[in-house]
Amino acid sequence: MANKEKSFNTKLYAVITFIAIAVFLSLTCVLTFKARYTAFHPEELARTYVDTIVQTGDGYNAYKNTLASKGSKYGDFIRKYYINPAVYRDTDFEIGGNTDSLTGYNDDSFKGEKTLNDDGTLSGQLTEKMYAYYVQLVEEYGWDDYASVYSSYIAKLTETREEVFGDKYFTDEIFFTAFEANVSEYGDSLTGTQDVFDENTGVQLSSKSTGVYQTAYGEDYKFTCVADEVKTVDADEYKKAANTQIFETYGVSTDDISEVQSVKVKVNTENGEEVASLDVTVVKIGMSWYVDNTVTDTAVLYNFYN
Repeated sequence: MANKEKSFNTKLYAVITFIAIAVFLSLTCVLTFKARYTAFHPEELARTYVDTIVQTGDGYNAYKNTLASKGSKYGDFIRKYYINPAVYRDTDFEIGGNTDSLTGYNDDSFKGEKTLNDDGTLSGQLTEKMYAYYVQLVEEYGWDDYASVYSSYIAKLTETREEVFGDKYFTDEIFFTAFEANVSEYGDSLTGTQDVFDENTGVQLSSKSTGVYQTAYGEDYKFTCVADEVKTVDADEYKKAANTQIFETYGVSTDDISEVQSVKVKVNTENGEEVASLDVTVVKIGMSWYVDNTVTDTAVLYNFYN
C-alpha cells in the first residue's frame, strides 16, 4: 500500500499564526503602554513631576502624578474637599455625603440678571481680579500646602464673584475656569509670551512679553530635568512616619504600599549648569508608582531663579 502524501494543514497553520501574532501584538502593546505611562517608571514619574513644576510653575497639574490622584481623578478630589463645601455652605452638607436633597448655590434659582446675560465679559473680569491673589497664595503657601491655596482662593472667589455679578451663584465650573486661567497666566509670567494673532481676522490676541526665566537665564533659555540618583527607602520605616490621616482623604492605606524610593531630580540649564535639585519620594501601589506629595518639599522649584 502506498504511503499517503502528508498534506499541509492550512487551518492549523492559520490558528498558530493568529496566536503568534496576537501574543506579539499583546506584548508590543504592553511595552508601548509601559513606556508611555510614566506611572510604571519611578524615575520618569519623579522627573515628570519636577519638570511640570519647573517649566511653568505649575504645581496644580503636577499633583496629577501624586497620591492625591490615586483614589479618584484630581478634579473630583478638589470638588469633594474644597468646592462642594463652598457650593453647599449654607446647608447641612457633609464632605463625601449625598447632595441630591440639598439646594446649593449651583442651583439656577441663584442666577441673577448679570449671570444670565453675561457674554463672557464679566467672567473675564473675575479671572483678572483673581490673578494677583492667586500669585499671592502661591508665594505665601507654595503648592505643598494645597489645602490653604484652595480654601483661601475659593473663599476669595465667591466673595469677588458676588461683587462682580451681584448674586451668589457658584459652581465647580466657575472655580476651574478662573483658577486654571490664573495657573496659565502665572506660567506665562515665567516663560514669557509671543505675539499671537487671530488666524481669521488678523486681530492681535496677545503681545510679546519677557518672562522671569528669560530675564534670569536669557531669552532662549532651556531647562532640562534629569533623574540622577535612585535610593531604596525602608518601606516599614516610611509607613510608620506616614501621615495616615491625609492618606485617608486620598483613599490610600499604607498597607497598599509595597515599595518606596527616593529619586533625586536635577534641573539643568542648556549649558549644563545645575540650578536646582529635589529629592522626590515615590511609592508603589499595585503596578503603579505615585509621588508622595506629603513628604516631598517642592519649595526650591519656585524660587531657584531669584
